[in-house]
Amino acid sequence: MGTALSNFYQGQRILDNEDFWLDSGAAEAYRDPGPVKAWAPRSCSLRSPVFSEVTSGAPPQADFLNYARATPNGWTGGDSTYSVRLPDGRNLWLFSDTFLGPLNANGTRPTSAPLVNSSFVLQDGSNLTTVTGANRTAIVPNNEAGHWYWLGDGMIAQRGGTKYLQVIFQEYYRFGEGLWDWGWHHSVLATFSLSNLNSPLSVVPLPSAAGVTWGSAIMPSSASGDGYTYIYGVDDAPTKKSMRVARVRGDDLNTRWEFLDPANNRWALDERRTSNTLTGVANEYSVTPWNGQFMLLTQDSNLAFNAQVFTYSSCDPAGGFYNQAEVYRMPETGLWGTYGDERVFAYNAHIHPELNSDGTHFTFSYNVNTFDNLVDEEGSHYKDPSIYKPRWVSFAVAPNPCPPRC
Repeated sequence: MGTALSNFYQGQRILDNEDFWLDSGAAEAYRDPGPVKAWAPRSCSLRSPVFSEVTSGAPPQADFLNYARATPNGWTGGDSTYSVRLPDGRNLWLFSDTFLGPLNANGTRPTSAPLVNSSFVLQDGSNLTTVTGANRTAIVPNNEAGHWYWLGDGMIAQRGGTKYLQVIFQEYYRFGEGLWDWGWHHSVLATFSLSNLNSPLSVVPLPSAAGVTWGSAIMPSSASGDGYTYIYGVDDAPTKKSMRVARVRGDDLNTRWEFLDPANNRWALDERRTSNTLTGVANEYSVTPWNGQFMLLTQDSNLAFNAQVFTYSSCDPAGGFYNQAEVYRMPETGLWGTYGDERVFAYNAHIHPELNSDGTHFTFSYNVNTFDNLVDEEGSHYKDPSIYKPRWVSFAVAPNPCPPRC
């Protein structure tokens, strides 16, 4: 067992006692939360968005389809679909459950296809390369039977003049034999050397005492405009999932976190002293600068398996999201969807800012899956591998010239 994972498992035992933090200095802050900071949301000339040029099948969708058809052992399907622009200009795509190749000559997936709980795909132009752990395993390996890690968003961190990749992972565990008999355990932060993405340098526990799943989205300090990196999470539920917000000063998530308590207009050091913001977000979403304000894009969770993708506008990256506007409806879901299969559903839309640079055009991805988990030639994942692949949608957006109430 490597040093980083050994330290991780030790941290996990501390975490189970709800007496943890990212470093020894912040541990004291957690035990004695101390004073809170006031939160005064920023002001701006808030405008609702007007959408045009909404186009499905946007890049890099074709590149991933071509790659899946041809790769002998790389990515042939996955979900989560986060992305990070690396310092050398390449895009790194982050996936949770991932099928590896090859596909059969007729395009179906063999039932022997490996399924790993996390992977990366490096994109250099139209060339894709899959990154997994040792011997085609998950990027962060399971620490015990019945437990596994799915990933959240990632970012480029800077510490002591050196840049690293940081990715938030969540540990899940199975407690029964049923399809939904699994649950969240806690969140962790994995830090990677940019020269070796196959295995993290360190894996440390993240705040998890309030039951919030962190890593739904990350906005780095370069985008927030105030020197803070914002971390978004979910207070999870079957429907009506709610947003939570945290932040750190600078560009390293392995430091003291502050948690938004919008009900009391404050930032607290103890996540258990905080409250939800917007209700109706998905488990994965995005918050992106746009037009001097911030645009939240999310699948609506007020109804189960809702196919609607909405945006909201805010002057502040932490909250005050208004002006709900529908930008897209994911067409694959349900019996009347493009697959004509009531078991198929779409989920977890979020924007990839690095795919567009002019501030008026954006691209988001969403995932498609099925409740059919049969490992058989007639099983949906094996008979039709197109089901378990992300889709990308591009759109143009302009501010409504009319203020919200005119």
